[in-house]
Amino acid sequence: MVRMIALIRVKNLSDFNSYREQVPATLEPYGGEIRFRAEKPMTLDDENGLGDFSQVALFWFPTADAMTDWYESDAYHDLLELRASAGNFTIIGVDPDSNCA
Repeated sequence: MVRMIALIRVKNLSDFNSYREQVPATLEPYGGEIRFRAEKPMTLDDENGLGDFSQVALFWFPTADAMTDWYESDAYHDLLELRASAGNFTIIGVDPDSNCA
């Protein structure tokens, strides 16, 4: 399983709620799913200067290719304009099974 973390600063709550409602349907063809959502996470350390986020979401995909294919899909790209008005996003993919030496 590959994980994807979305760190979000909501700009427009109405647009964000609309975006959030539409994302799950774009994930299904790629085996992706939302596993966790949290509002108002606490930043414990910020050495990279990212600042605080108003939302965090954790996604699972069966493979890195599935995650990349979803991100590049037409269905997801159709949501990018809405996403831009909804908030600012930092999206990170992580493969916990990769060896780090």
